[in-house]
Amino acid sequence: MENSFLYKFKKIIRECNYDNTYKMAMAKSLVEISLGNDKQEGLIKIPLLDIAEKYLKYYWNQTIFFDLIQGSNLKKQPIILQYTKELIDLYYKSIGTNKPIRFERVEKYIEDNLNIEYKECLEKIANGLSKDVAWRFTFIDNNYNDDVYTFNKIDKTIDINAINLLLLKANFEDLFDLIDYRWGLILETFNSSPKINKKVKIIDEQDIKRTDLSKFKKVLDLENPQRKCFICDEIIDENELSIDHVIPWSYLYSDDLWNLVYVHKSCNSSKSNRIPSKSDIKELKGRNLRLQELVHKNNLTGKMIDELDVAIEKDYVEKFWIGCK
Repeated sequence: MENSFLYKFKKIIRECNYDNTYKMAMAKSLVEISLGNDKQEGLIKIPLLDIAEKYLKYYWNQTIFFDLIQGSNLKKQPIILQYTKELIDLYYKSIGTNKPIRFERVEKYIEDNLNIEYKECLEKIANGLSKDVAWRFTFIDNNYNDDVYTFNKIDKTIDINAINLLLLKANFEDLFDLIDYRWGLILETFNSSPKINKKVKIIDEQDIKRTDLSKFKKVLDLENPQRKCFICDEIIDENELSIDHVIPWSYLYSDDLWNLVYVHKSCNSSKSNRIPSKSDIKELKGRNLRLQELVHKNNLTGKMIDELDVAIEKDYVEKFWIGCK
């Protein structure tokens, strides 16, 4: 028979409401914190500031790469996500580029260069946890379950039995899988972007690496041998050449020939994750038809060509553009 604490912890994950992802972030924080615990007995006090650091990391990574909506109120983002986005904006201004980088890689830079803003962000997240999350987390079947943990509002700590933390540690792999799965299900209710569960999972499993797009040049050159910029229509010097996703990569999480075009690096940088205009979509669809004719005329075959054919047949450009909007 499963341990009572573990049963209740999983029940919280499985039966949480779909208003936002706060409970998933709390569950994940506790499991991650348990990995550093070796204490066998007694009560362990976990400061909300320690949990706030985990929240910031989770929401930073899901936001900076995929800009995932984390709550059902589309007009007002969850307040902790707002604090995270404010820090991301400050970070972008500080480094002068919008290149997405996972939090673990830039935490030291933020601590050194945005120390005051970083501490203020963590304090605000901790206050948000105290107000809206920590006391709600253990609520199951109309009851608060102090045997999961107790929330000390005065000290702003979560007090949890050391034995229970060891149980989380012993089952961390299964718990992470369950949390990620439920997190993905919640996100699917207010995000239209594809591959939601994969996006959630990939942040835990490995670095999010963007693939080398140079393999697409041979095919792109067929339709655009002068290498004119899709954005400004000027010819691109070799040192300024970049390949861009018309429908943002953060939405599709995929590199597809039908969505790739030549642009200036500077044009690409200024565009960031902007949703393409209707005229952009019209131009991309026309480009794809011209490209399709050329690749078949030149007897080119392979996966990217097959994907181009399917994309045109099923009108992926229009469908994903509407979803992205």
